[in-house]
Amino acid sequence: MMSRGVVGSGGGAAVAATGGAAAAGTALVAPLSLLSFFLRVPLLALGFGFRMMRFTVINGVHAAAIVGDRVLPARVMRAARSVAAVIAAGTGVGREEPDPTGQATNFVAAFKAAYGDRHPRWQESGWRVACQQARREFKFLFVYLHSPEHEDTDVFCRTVLTCPDVVDYINANFVSWGGDVTASDAFVLSQQTQMAATRFPYVALLSMAPADNRVQLVASASGPSIEDPQLLLTLLRGAVANFGALLAVQRADIEEREHARRLVEEQDAEYEASLAADRRREAERAEERRRQEEEEQRRAEEERRAREAAAAEAARLADAAAAVERRRQGARAALLPEAPAGSEGSAAIRLRLPDGTNIARCFPKGATLQAVFDFVDSLDATSYTRYHLAASYPRRVFLRAAHGPASLQELQLIPQAALFVQPDE
Repeated sequence: MMSRGVVGSGGGAAVAATGGAAAAGTALVAPLSLLSFFLRVPLLALGFGFRMMRFTVINGVHAAAIVGDRVLPARVMRAARSVAAVIAAGTGVGREEPDPTGQATNFVAAFKAAYGDRHPRWQESGWRVACQQARREFKFLFVYLHSPEHEDTDVFCRTVLTCPDVVDYINANFVSWGGDVTASDAFVLSQQTQMAATRFPYVALLSMAPADNRVQLVASASGPSIEDPQLLLTLLRGAVANFGALLAVQRADIEEREHARRLVEEQDAEYEASLAADRRREAERAEERRRQEEEEQRRAEEERRAREAAAAEAARLADAAAAVERRRQGARAALLPEAPAGSEGSAAIRLRLPDGTNIARCFPKGATLQAVFDFVDSLDATSYTRYHLAASYPRRVFLRAAHGPASLQELQLIPQAALFVQPDE
C-alpha cells in the first residue's frame, strides 16, 4: 500500500540493545584478577539490567504502536506516539548509542556482512542529512526500516533488496537510506505520524521541501505488498510517475532562486567592477595631475636655476670685462714708448695672439718682461683676464708674477724674439 503525507519535526530517542555477562568469563582467565572480578560483578549486573530494560522498552513501544494502529483511533495513536517519543528522550534511552552517523555506519556494515555488497547505496548518515542530500540531487530519498526480529526481514533482504533489477533502479533514481528500528534514529523516524510503520519490512519515499527542512512522505509500502522484487519495482515506478512532478517543481524553484541569486551577484559584481574602474580612473587622473605638477615644478626649478646661472655668468663676464678694461687702461698709462727699430739694446718682440693675429713692438734697452705684459694688456683684442707668454725654441713659459720683473736681456729675448700669448682660462 502506498501513501503520502508530511513527516513531522518532533522526535525522541529509543534504542534497542541486548546485553550479556561475557565479561565475567574474561575476568576468570587470570587467577590474580579474581578479586577484581568480584568487585566488578555488581556493576556488570547493573549494566545488564539497564540493557535488558532498554531492549524491553523499545520492543514494547514498537509492539504497542503496531497493535494500537490497528485497534485505536488515529487521533489517539498520534498522541500516544508523541508521549512515547518524549518518554524515550526523557529517560535517557539510547544515550550509550553512537550518533546518527555512527548508527548508519553500523547498519551498512551489518547489512553487508549479512547480505553481501550488492545492495542500494546506503547513506552513512542520519536520515535527516540523507534527506538534505536527496534534495541537493533533486531525488526522492528511498528509506528502508529494518526490523531484525521480524520473521520476513531476512527473506526480504535476500530476495528483494539485493535483487539486481531493484538495486539498479533504486541506485539510478533515488538516494538511499536504511536504518535498524532498534536504533534511535530509525526508531524516531518510524514513529513519525505519517510514516505509519506498523508492518515490516517497510519502505518509503521521502522528499524535503526546498524552502525549509520540512520532510514530506511521498509514498510508503510494507509487508506482503513488497515481498516480490517486481511488486516493489512496480510500486516505486508508480510513485515516481505520480509524484515525480514534485521534484520538477523543487528543481524549478531552486533553479529560479539560484538564477535570481546569480543575477544579484552578477549585478553586484558589475557594480563593484564599475566602482573599481571609476576609482582606478580617478587614481590615474590624480597620478597624472601629480606627475604634471611635479614636471611643472621640475621645469620651473630648472628654469630658475638656469636664469640664476645665466645671471651669475653674465655678472661674472661683466666683472671680468670691467677688470680687463681697467687693466687695459692701467696698462696703456704705464706703457713705455716704443724704441726705434735697431736701436742699441732694444728688443724686437713679435707676439702671436690666440686668434692668430701677429703684433710686433720694439722695447727699449733695459725694459723688463712686465713691459711686454703691459703691452699685451693694452691691446683691444686682449679680453682674457689671465694668460702667460711662451717661446717655442727652446720651449719656455713666462709667468707675470715669476718673470715680470726680469729684463728682456736677462731672459735672452734681445735683440729679437717671438712669443705666444696663451690664455690660462
